[in-house]
Amino acid sequence: MDKQRLRAYLKLIEQVLTCPSGEEFKILESNRELVDSELLQVMAQVAEQLTAEGKQNNAEVLLGLRSELLDILGISETPTSANPSSQDYLKFLTEVLRATDNSDSDPKVIYPLLGANLDKLDDNFIYILETWASAKLSEAQAEYIAKVIWEFSNLIQQCPLGNKANNIEIAIAGYKQVLTVFTRESKRQSWAAIQTNLGQAYRTRIRGDRALNLELAITQYQRALSVYTKSDFPIYWAMTQINLGEAYRNRIHDHRAENLEKAIARYLLALSVYTQSNFPYYWAEIQTNLAEAYSERMLGGRAYNLELTIDAYQLTLEVYTQEDFPMEWAQTQINLGNAYSDRICGDRAENLEFAIEEYQLALEVYTKEDFPMEWAQTQTNLGIAYRNRIRGDRAKNLELAIEAFQQASSVRTKQDLPMAWAMTQKNSQNNLGLPIVTESVVIGKRI
Repeated sequence: MDKQRLRAYLKLIEQVLTCPSGEEFKILESNRELVDSELLQVMAQVAEQLTAEGKQNNAEVLLGLRSELLDILGISETPTSANPSSQDYLKFLTEVLRATDNSDSDPKVIYPLLGANLDKLDDNFIYILETWASAKLSEAQAEYIAKVIWEFSNLIQQCPLGNKANNIEIAIAGYKQVLTVFTRESKRQSWAAIQTNLGQAYRTRIRGDRALNLELAITQYQRALSVYTKSDFPIYWAMTQINLGEAYRNRIHDHRAENLEKAIARYLLALSVYTQSNFPYYWAEIQTNLAEAYSERMLGGRAYNLELTIDAYQLTLEVYTQEDFPMEWAQTQINLGNAYSDRICGDRAENLEFAIEEYQLALEVYTKEDFPMEWAQTQTNLGIAYRNRIRGDRAKNLELAIEAFQQASSVRTKQDLPMAWAMTQKNSQNNLGLPIVTESVVIGKRI
């Protein structure tokens, strides 16, 4: 487990311990990529530490959540053999492939089976899979077996259990085996789909060099486009353009400015298929991607790019209404607030008023009761905006800034979220030149 992932686990545990009662699984669902066996290990360690510190209530809450997750994920903590044999691996491989086939690739069937065999999801399993598949895929039912391996690879790539890095490597190995059967010449559509799957796997790959993995992802997407033409497969073509845009936006090789231009170009191409009238939600998602890319853009002038950023976010609000998509609407309001805060064109005083208005709108959805973390971050943004405010009485604006920082500190307490608390204190002190003294406020029943 690397340090970055450990920090992510600890942050997630902080969130579930400080959220209102009943919101725990909503938070876990929104962080599904972190819900795995390693999280359960960290939860046990944190519970032990809380007990040692005399925080028995928090420890019991955490252990209760952990127990529920064990049941939901179908994980047994009964000790298994420390060193599974090759026969154990082979038996498990055939069992999971048979289950994939018989269940029509149902995650509710496959994930508990994977959870009960986490000790076998490693490099040895990859070797057994490659060896077994190489032999089986030369037989008469090669296409049928390849299809099952393909479906299993998709499932394990998205599996929330076990070691994420291992899961992705297993998926990559599976896809490569399937490509020996589904070639561009024999099954061009399937071949293109697997290239896309490989692209996704390389783009999210944990092992290996990040820069190289992104290059591999770009290569796979480009291969898919040799089949997915706009005229023959417009939807797949457009989706691949979006994937390429994401890969270019995160690309490490070559010049950052050039990569961002390529990302923007891909998003714009996708919009020729994903129109607002035919695919409103996807259209809005692409507008959000464009806004983020414009905000990072290095060519064209900062002022001009911020105008494009604001325009794109405002377009998304034609779809992301507060009634239909409250979460997306609120986040877009925050994004707009940030863009107005940074805006160069127009009147600085007016831009700050726009920013304040956007943050206040976001708080209509991001309430302290329902979304304490988002609420606290928005309060911090408001505090900074009030600190910079030009209109109105300076002393009054500083009071509003102090109040907003204090509100944020009521959630980001020193006891429960020390890092976030320190950041809020830094903002308040750096931005106002004043010490902010806050009391810990009980959130739900946890503190």
